[in-house]
Amino acid sequence: SIKGLKSKPVEGGNWDQVNPVRWSENFGSRSEEYKQRLKPLISLKSGDEGYFDVTNTVVPNVSIVQTKEQAKIVMERLMNADPSIFHACDTEVMDIDLKSVGPIGNGYVTCASVYSGPDFDYGLGDGPGTALWIDNLDASCGILQEFKEWFEDDRFLKVWHNYGFDRHEMWNEGIDCLGFGGDTMHMARLQDTSRAKMAQGGGYGLEALTADILGKRKRPMKEIFGVARLRKDGSEGSLVDIPPVEVMQRDLQFREKWIMYSAYDAEGTWLLREKLQKMLEAMPWQGKEHMFDYYHAYMREFGQVLTDMERRGIRVDVEYLAGVEVQARKDRKHHLAEFRKWASKFIGADGLALNPASSVQLCTFLFGGAQNIKTKEALESVRVFKVPREEINEEALGAYEEREREKQGMMSINEDSAEPQKDDLDHMTGVQLKALCKARGLKVAGTKAELQDRLRQHFCAPEDDLDTMSDQDLRDACAARGLKDNGKRPALMERIRMDIWYANELIAAQSPQDSDGYKSISEALEAAANKDGGDLKEILSEIKEKSQAKPKYIDVTITSIGLKPEKYTVGGAPSVTADVLRALAGDPFGDDPKYGTAYDYFGGGEAGHDACAAIFSLCAIGSIDTMIANFLTSLQKLADGESRVHCSLNLNTETGRLSSRRPNLQNQPALEKDKYKIRQSFLASPGN
Repeated sequence: SIKGLKSKPVEGGNWDQVNPVRWSENFGSRSEEYKQRLKPLISLKSGDEGYFDVTNTVVPNVSIVQTKEQAKIVMERLMNADPSIFHACDTEVMDIDLKSVGPIGNGYVTCASVYSGPDFDYGLGDGPGTALWIDNLDASCGILQEFKEWFEDDRFLKVWHNYGFDRHEMWNEGIDCLGFGGDTMHMARLQDTSRAKMAQGGGYGLEALTADILGKRKRPMKEIFGVARLRKDGSEGSLVDIPPVEVMQRDLQFREKWIMYSAYDAEGTWLLREKLQKMLEAMPWQGKEHMFDYYHAYMREFGQVLTDMERRGIRVDVEYLAGVEVQARKDRKHHLAEFRKWASKFIGADGLALNPASSVQLCTFLFGGAQNIKTKEALESVRVFKVPREEINEEALGAYEEREREKQGMMSINEDSAEPQKDDLDHMTGVQLKALCKARGLKVAGTKAELQDRLRQHFCAPEDDLDTMSDQDLRDACAARGLKDNGKRPALMERIRMDIWYANELIAAQSPQDSDGYKSISEALEAAANKDGGDLKEILSEIKEKSQAKPKYIDVTITSIGLKPEKYTVGGAPSVTADVLRALAGDPFGDDPKYGTAYDYFGGGEAGHDACAAIFSLCAIGSIDTMIANFLTSLQKLADGESRVHCSLNLNTETGRLSSRRPNLQNQPALEKDKYKIRQSFLASPGN
């Protein structure tokens, strides 16, 4: 038996008494699918898109390894190095988005850099004091494996900046880094836990530390390789894009600077370690020992253990989480419907479209009309929000359509309505109206309204019989109308038609446009389009298409119910945070209901209960959203093929506690509040 252990192996289990964690030794590796996807991306050949011949790259003060022969020369030097010296190491990685995934099982090491101090010579003819740069792309793909023995030899001390990331990326390549000599990020934190935050240009990144401690700042990628994003007119904009890592390593326009950038990561880390050791040695610990003694004996070993824990990960029951997520989304849908149903009692269809995730909409609905305590201005009690149609739920869209039908029905009943009905001509542009006038021999001068009336008279006027009249009859008609009777036949006909048009315009000006007029004009236009085709048919088709198209945006009008705010934001506006909503709602569904402040505002009784219940549902929506985002979806998404999640454990809190991210495993719901039993999803592997 093992001393100190009270338990014993379970029959059929996988516990090895000699090596208790042997069962987990392959955890955190790349999946086979990922390996297959990477193959064509990391070994381009001549003729492939994106390939460059990089065999002749020479960079000052950098020893470059691209072949197995060069690797053997360097390995002989490294394996015979003095075990007391420190080697600073760094990796560059492609095919990874650190905003969404961690390094375990993700990414590919395109190159590694090592700096072993000003006196070390790697044997490639560059002399002592150079940085070592190991290419691992295309023709050099796999060269990193030549250094596996050295990286895994715990006799040689390797120093890193953010060891967790680099160790996991090397593990992805099948290399288990040992001989951990230190992490300059941890050393800097031990030396000073209160460095300025990154937002102020400080923090514990390599850029900030090299600038602050060494006075030789590491230049960031964006500064060296950033390419200005082009505007539509072709000019350079203010946004800057960084090319992908593999492009910067391959493309000859970037390659030399890329190698220098990568090499300085290692050199800067080595120089930082030297300086931080001296700074920690100047800080007493206990007795004659100093803080570097403490770091080397405890924090260094702890840093290694943390990366072991991250790689091993924690097993989660993905199927259980998927089932819980389904229930959580059902519950959310129920609570959302309850809240919107209650809101619609006050503001109708707009209540069904109210977005509980919008603090502005909520603030307007609950506290509109209240005063901003800083600006002394009153908040709008009615506010219109333009919301994309696709974000409006079907129930709200149906309510809006019903409201519009009722509105149209009221307008048709109300005969005293002064608003004239619009016909197809009202929907045409000035250019379209002039084109129609020109095609029909009508005047094209005038305002849009004049053009519309001119066309209405043209299309609605009865056909005349002037073409069948004799010249003398035309002259007699002109004389009867008080018009000149001289000129040729076309001039006489035009004179009479203009007089008819003018008389019709006078009549139209004195007669309101009613629905009958609308129908006759629309029918006349349709008939003319079917007869003549051409531009009129095309214009009417375009108008019809536009009239049938549903609007892209819906105006959601939020009217306040006028609650009194009790808490305010930094800017002075009423707050709608979870604690504010809980105070309004109380606990209306407990065995002994405890109503919030909304109960009395709505006069108590059933109305007060309904208000508290609706706002309680609003609180529940927020809690469920947090649960879905932080646990239910993230744990499923980040679980690997072994159903394990590998979070990042960091020594980055001022209190000295560990923090966990991607995923965050710290803020699990308390036992009494764990409605969805999230804690049950964390399991031991079979046999443990």
